[in-house]
Amino acid sequence: MKHSLSDILDGVSIPMAYKLGYMINSYREPSFRAIEATYGLTRPEILSLIFLCYKDGIAAADICDFSGHLKTNISRAVTALEKKELIRRKPHADDQRRQLLHITKKGRNLHDLFMPSLIKREHDMMACLTDKECEQFEKLLRKLCANAPNWNSLPFEPSVNLST
Repeated sequence: MKHSLSDILDGVSIPMAYKLGYMINSYREPSFRAIEATYGLTRPEILSLIFLCYKDGIAAADICDFSGHLKTNISRAVTALEKKELIRRKPHADDQRRQLLHITKKGRNLHDLFMPSLIKREHDMMACLTDKECEQFEKLLRKLCANAPNWNSLPFEPSVNLST
């Protein structure tokens, strides 16, 4: 039995979350797979480079907060990026236990190689919207992102009644 995409996206119990997930997976999965195959970077490494190009000299914990990735995944990514000479660590001036991450010229150059394709893909994804719809969508996304701390730290409590 074949279902249309619209039937599935509107028919699930969590249609908003499902649609958001569908869109991000449609954007990210093919893009990041291509970057992995071409440049040998894992997804946490890609996200780390993107964030370090935006804000250099931050801690790995900041990348975790930004990306939602687990600390162990980002820690592995930081170690791998350092071995590839794409980033370097420096102790924090006020707290020698804290390491700040800095993107190297080699890291920035690599970022600049894959970023145009990500930008084009985002443009292609948004091409079905008018300029006004894009502005409205951007405002709604900002509102959702601003509200995320109010719900994403709440415990998730799945139902455990398996006897039905």
